[in-house]
Amino acid sequence: MKIIYKFFKREIKWYIPIIGMLILVDLSQVVIPLFTKKAVDAITKNNTKLIIQYGLIILAVAAGIILIRYIYNYILRKLVLKLDFELKTSLFKQYVRMPKSYFEKQEIGDLMARVTNDTRAVRMFLIMGFLGGIDIILLGVTTFVMMFIMSAKLAVLVAAPLVLLVPLALNFGHKIHRYFKNVQSIFGEMTVRVREAISGIRVIKAFTRENFYLKLFESENEKYLRENMKLVKLDGFLEPAIDFLIYASLFILILYGGSLVIKNRISLGTLVAFSQYIGTLAWPMMAIGFTISLLQRARASLGRINEVLSAIPEVRDVKPITVGKLKGEIKIKNLTFRYPDANYSILKNITLDINPGELLGITGPTGSGKTTLIELIIRVYNPPEGTIFFSGYDIMKIPLKTLRGNIAYVPQEPFLFSDTIKENLTLGKKNATLNEINEALRIAAIKKTVDSLPNGLETVVGEKGITLSGGERQRIAIARAVLTKRPVMLFDDPLSAVDTDTEKEIIKNLKKYLKENKITAVINSQRISALSVADKVAVISRGRVIENGTPGQLFEEKGYYYHLYRKQILEGMRSDEKE
Repeated sequence: MKIIYKFFKREIKWYIPIIGMLILVDLSQVVIPLFTKKAVDAITKNNTKLIIQYGLIILAVAAGIILIRYIYNYILRKLVLKLDFELKTSLFKQYVRMPKSYFEKQEIGDLMARVTNDTRAVRMFLIMGFLGGIDIILLGVTTFVMMFIMSAKLAVLVAAPLVLLVPLALNFGHKIHRYFKNVQSIFGEMTVRVREAISGIRVIKAFTRENFYLKLFESENEKYLRENMKLVKLDGFLEPAIDFLIYASLFILILYGGSLVIKNRISLGTLVAFSQYIGTLAWPMMAIGFTISLLQRARASLGRINEVLSAIPEVRDVKPITVGKLKGEIKIKNLTFRYPDANYSILKNITLDINPGELLGITGPTGSGKTTLIELIIRVYNPPEGTIFFSGYDIMKIPLKTLRGNIAYVPQEPFLFSDTIKENLTLGKKNATLNEINEALRIAAIKKTVDSLPNGLETVVGEKGITLSGGERQRIAIARAVLTKRPVMLFDDPLSAVDTDTEKEIIKNLKKYLKENKITAVINSQRISALSVADKVAVISRGRVIENGTPGQLFEEKGYYYHLYRKQILEGMRSDEKE
């Protein structure tokens, strides 16, 4: 609840007049039955002048209530929407700050629910819960005081049934908190199922697994229904219980208050005023359960929001230093790395030197740690201090923004946003000229493809680039990296979905581009065509560098690289013979 306290403290200059207007409205609501009493008593005395006078006063007070309600509702909702905006922005900002490891442990649907459902629960409490809370305290108390002044005994008897609402509402509030927390958690799971099904719809249809995923969703949906029904049962019992107690108060008023009118101990106007006061008391009494329900939901949601906002990113600047201009020199010294939850090291004693302008090829069996090494260079994960150096600086001391601002990265699975090709290309360089974009497309061997599209660069590629083939997405990702012209480029198996002829063209273009711009590059690949043009090749197996040298040297050693070369050359010859 610290977020709400800070919000109230910050916006106190607005909440003081809001509370002032609420007090004025609540007091006006208490005054209306007094004039109703006088008007009814005037009726019994056949005093037309007083009837008109009190009627006009009631009308004026009601008009004033409507106007003031509009003003404070407008201000209050504007303030709360401002907080809602800030919460959503803070959550998104935190998601962007968090490292890859955080999202590997969290359900994406659940994280989305915190931005939507949980912020809505907080917003509802700060509007309706706040108004209800003020009315419970002010309207409820002042109404009872006015009733007590008119007839103490009648006021106590009429209010007695309503007192039972307090323990009832408190008991229900605890249960609502527990059930609502479960509902929010299950909603997150449901969102995950929907997101997975939509993202993987082509795979689902290809393997005719529609019914399987439908049953998975139905299972989560049934849980969501069951937990919501628990809330419905609570709400369904609470509201009729409140209504029953209000009617019980009316019964006592008619029975006992009517007898007092007959005995001339109170006037008919007092009886009518009491009936209005019971109606006025209905909202504060109902608001007890309503406000507690909103409070418990907001508490549960704020807890989930705080879980995200209070999370400390594992990959962050701890003691960053000021660095000069970074060149492309990368040195890796005795690097041993283990993932946080793993019981073994994925990389062991890795030592590599990459000079400015060099192209290092990395290859090796699947699962040997090649991708991990590339991700450590760009600090997707934190390497041990004193193991990776960029231009002589330990990358753990280089500010993250500076480090990543000097590295262009093409991941193993290229990601394109649901936007135009141009916007995807200029992600790392918004001020790129058309000539620069076209040159990057040419280097990635995709310019002809883009030019052939109806809208060219303005073609929208759909979510994750779904309208493009795997090879086209990879080439767009390569062009995006090339466009930045950063000192270091990291390619993680960037040509796996590209045909042989296109691959050769890209490799040729990249080699020339890297040399002309003196860019240091690391390329992880199983393709010999990509490795053979590298200045040096490192073979990693079971987390260790088992071969390291020029392609010619490794060929002479007749190790892993040699066998990979012969295998792919023989496969190429067989393919040519078949054709």
